[in-house]
Amino acid sequence: MSDTEITFQSGPVTLFGSLRLVAGPDRKAPAALILAGSGPTDRNGDSTLLEGDIGTLRFIADILEEQGISSLRYDKIGSGETGLGPYEIDEIADLGFNTYVDAASDGLDFLAQQPGVDADRLIIVGHSDGAIVALAVATASEGARVSSLALVEPLSIRLLDLLTNQIHGQLDAVVGAGQLPVELADELRVALAGAVESLRTDGTVPDDLPEPLRNAGLVYANAKALAEEDALDPVALAAMLPAGIPVLTSCSAKDIQIVPSDVAALDDALSHTSLTSVRMRNASFVLKELGDEQSTGADYVAPLPYSDEFAKPFAEWVRSLT
Repeated sequence: MSDTEITFQSGPVTLFGSLRLVAGPDRKAPAALILAGSGPTDRNGDSTLLEGDIGTLRFIADILEEQGISSLRYDKIGSGETGLGPYEIDEIADLGFNTYVDAASDGLDFLAQQPGVDADRLIIVGHSDGAIVALAVATASEGARVSSLALVEPLSIRLLDLLTNQIHGQLDAVVGAGQLPVELADELRVALAGAVESLRTDGTVPDDLPEPLRNAGLVYANAKALAEEDALDPVALAAMLPAGIPVLTSCSAKDIQIVPSDVAALDDALSHTSLTSVRMRNASFVLKELGDEQSTGADYVAPLPYSDEFAKPFAEWVRSLT
């Protein structure tokens, strides 16, 4: 089945997307909103930062279609045909992370209104940062319209905690390789702690951060988005979900961006839901099959098959919803 090109509004932004309907007005079917992760990631899961086909979100839409589930995926602001919408580049700093949450909520409303969609069986599938958006929408005051959630390679701890862990890991690696003096690494750690405190206290980034931290995204233009996303604690949001709601989480031992122990803690917070945990050995962050190889990030755009370790249990979970 081919996609239908659509647009929907979220505030002043026109978002461009792909709607895939599996049923007509005479038969109602469940439908899923598919949400992209961080950065300039479009409706298919492709990024302008990487040349090549990633296609993770299109792959998920294909699985959903095979199981009789309609879907909507879209180019979030900053990506694809949506681009910056009505904004200039210097206005992006004023938007914040809640812009993405609002867009997802409006996308879900748009999906619910389509012919053949059962508005009582709406699923959100969030990949990476899309998972925190999914949780935010599902736990909002109007979140009762969400009947189930799939949190795929999800951000499972607060954003600035994840960023801190990643930067500490990078510093440990370069110090261990003799590429950076311990003293300079310690200075960067102190500066990082100060930046996190500043973002959590008043939503600002210090002007005098060292260049390596600015290169990691700790800059004025990102401050509002970083602070707003960090305020969303995945574990706390998971605990707020209704008892018994079907939820799927997935993670892989070879994912270089998501830590399985963090997802395990998220699963603990989801113990009151009807939880399905998918644990993979050889899938990458973008759900491609790595085989015996390790992920480096370059494999995201490699012409690798998508992971059966994900596809089979995800399809089984989806079938259980119909």
